[in-house]
Amino acid sequence: MPSVLTGASRGGDSGGAASGQAPRRSGRGRPESRQAPRRSGRGRPAGGSGPKGEAIAAAALRLFLRDGYERTSVDAIAAEAGVSKRTIYNRYRDKENLFLSVLWDTYGAMMVTFAEVAESHLGDARADGAGDVQQDLTAFAREAAARVTTAPERIALVRLLLAEAPFFPGLIRQEMGSQTMHGIIERHLARLAKAGRLAIDDPAEAADHLLALTTNQINARTLFGTVPMSDAELDRVITAGVAAFVRAYRPA
Repeated sequence: MPSVLTGASRGGDSGGAASGQAPRRSGRGRPESRQAPRRSGRGRPAGGSGPKGEAIAAAALRLFLRDGYERTSVDAIAAEAGVSKRTIYNRYRDKENLFLSVLWDTYGAMMVTFAEVAESHLGDARADGAGDVQQDLTAFAREAAARVTTAPERIALVRLLLAEAPFFPGLIRQEMGSQTMHGIIERHLARLAKAGRLAIDDPAEAADHLLALTTNQINARTLFGTVPMSDAELDRVITAGVAAFVRAYRPA
């Protein structure tokens, strides 16, 4: 399972791309993806700019989330977007490239939000300040849970990734580098450690631990949004998880 949306640790992806195994195929013979989506000079997936590109991407995301990759046809996407099938092929080459492109865009928007939340609670001013680090981390985890972790769009996307990951190994993780939940948290924990607010020798490992005690607890208890969790229970999980993290990393 790709780690970019689940909050899994650095070693969380065990797909064929990481293990070196030969590509597997579904019962209908669909091969695994072998490449990332084509991009424009500015780093955006090809085909996503302009009103038509935005309409195609929005329609494709809705249908992929609702029906999955295999059951979503280019004809259906064209009808939903109000464009011709040829327009989609001209912009995206094929359905696989369109699928990867809309996932990239959706994921990227989520990570922008996650990074903004982290910066507001753990940014340079907070890292160097004299406030309570446990309060700052708890406030960050609460807002991140409300705006990203438990957001309906993310939950739907995670379910889609769970279904499609065997056919698209390393779906986004290999391409995104530090632009993951883990990477964003790691950078902020490194700053907190440098300021002496936490005793951290390995920020990457510490990020694993914070995610395991908060985001991954929510994922596991809700089965990625399948089982409801009350606001009170969500807050209890976050508060207890951050408290355990700070106990482990509080300076002596």
